[in-house]
Amino acid sequence: MAQPVLHRAHAARPSPGAGGYVRRRPEETALYRCVERHWPAFRERAEEQGGLPKFVVREVEEYLSCGRLEHGCLRLSCCRCGFERLVAFSCKRRGFCPSCLGRRMTDTALHWVERILPEVPLRQWVCSLPWRLRYLCGYDRELCADIIGGFVTEVLGSLRRRVKRLFGLGSVEEAHTGAVTFVQRFDSALRLNVHAHTLALDGVYVRDDDGELAFRALPAPTAAEVSDVARRTAERTRTILVRHGRSLQGLFEGAADDEFDVFGEE
Repeated sequence: MAQPVLHRAHAARPSPGAGGYVRRRPEETALYRCVERHWPAFRERAEEQGGLPKFVVREVEEYLSCGRLEHGCLRLSCCRCGFERLVAFSCKRRGFCPSCLGRRMTDTALHWVERILPEVPLRQWVCSLPWRLRYLCGYDRELCADIIGGFVTEVLGSLRRRVKRLFGLGSVEEAHTGAVTFVQRFDSALRLNVHAHTLALDGVYVRDDDGELAFRALPAPTAAEVSDVARRTAERTRTILVRHGRSLQGLFEGAADDEFDVFGEE
């Protein structure tokens, strides 16, 4: 147990400023109270219309049990002083639990920054799909993976073509780059809104005369270059839909120009 040892009489609610542990109380938050109050009636009305997907029901119900002692906990005890503490189980879901999402986000970001990402310029690319296609991706994991994979392929291909022109490489195969993508399934209104956030190297690695990899940074992409990535992604997506046996009818009809959108930012 970390020092200093807390007296048993003061262990239940130590002062946060003193560096002590304070049990999370989700039932006191506005989000929890809102979901807890309206979830039963909402689910009942949804059942009248055919019901909610099982993963949605599980997401909400496990969130309502997250951090609540009555839904499961551990009793931890110090073998030296006998001090005990109850720690509630977490849902560890990826939907909208602020605590579990925040912890996962922090741990993942720290891991990538300290152990994986090189100290070179990076750019975030975001791919937004037509609404009907977002719904398809929300329920078809393989289709979603292929479409997002196609988007990343086009982003990296654009980087290689640009560096080939800029530095006079003999082939795009000489340019090595990389990216990591996170798929976000919802928006600020908690609607199903599948879209991709890709963090890509803002340049490429090229082998020098000694065979060592050297990073070549690229200038910010022009509006035309970003539009080209969007166009190529749309064409590749149509091919993927056909391969998956999905009908294209109605998917792109009436779509605004910004409904199949790609943009990159530093």
